[in-house]
Amino acid sequence: MAHSHFQLPFRNVQLHGTTTHSPSHSTPRTLALHGGGTSSRMGYQPLLGFLAGQGHSSVAFDFMGQGESTGRMADSGLRDRAQQALAVVEHLGMPRPVSLIASSMGGHVACSLIDALAPPALVLYCPAAYEAAALSVPFGPAFQQVIRATSDFAASPAFDALERFEGRLLLVLGAEDAVIPRQVEEEYCSRARRARSVEVLRFEGAGHHLHSWLKERPVEFDRVAQRVLATLTGAG
Repeated sequence: MAHSHFQLPFRNVQLHGTTTHSPSHSTPRTLALHGGGTSSRMGYQPLLGFLAGQGHSSVAFDFMGQGESTGRMADSGLRDRAQQALAVVEHLGMPRPVSLIASSMGGHVACSLIDALAPPALVLYCPAAYEAAALSVPFGPAFQQVIRATSDFAASPAFDALERFEGRLLLVLGAEDAVIPRQVEEEYCSRARRARSVEVLRFEGAGHHLHSWLKERPVEFDRVAQRVLATLTGAG
């Protein structure tokens, strides 16, 4: 396994990322999207390292204002995140279709990329969903006001896109997640009506920060990692 780091300009900032190579340096066909808050691409390293060891190269990057990427989160929003992801795909010349792994806020972003990247596989950890009014609002107090006022998530554009998804879907959920409303989980479980397969792993005692939780539990981590690999490769 080897890592190669890259950076690319996006508007007036620099996005930083890492390609985690398999021993054969196979072409990466999977992009990992982290969540909001203090998260970064580093949370994926145990999983992406495992995948590389199984011959599956992948790419992860830090969104604007997080991790090593420059700029401020407050100068971007959900639509910007989708554009950042597409900029990374173009910069690296990743051939479509591109599978997506995403966490929390990244789950909504991943769904917004379904039409552009035609992912054969979606792996979503505790995915969030937002109403249409939140898409163009910059992150910060105004964004928080919109999402706090949301009472019905069924009309989220994330679920509209998910209904067009025809690949393999893996949902990894924490039974004690206090961040993602149960309605959002239920919509993710039910709206992928055209998907080739839908698998749900729900862990008792786990909250929203599933990557940290799994990192401390090797048995559960291995179980998830094996299912992620199967979802990405279509191995069943």
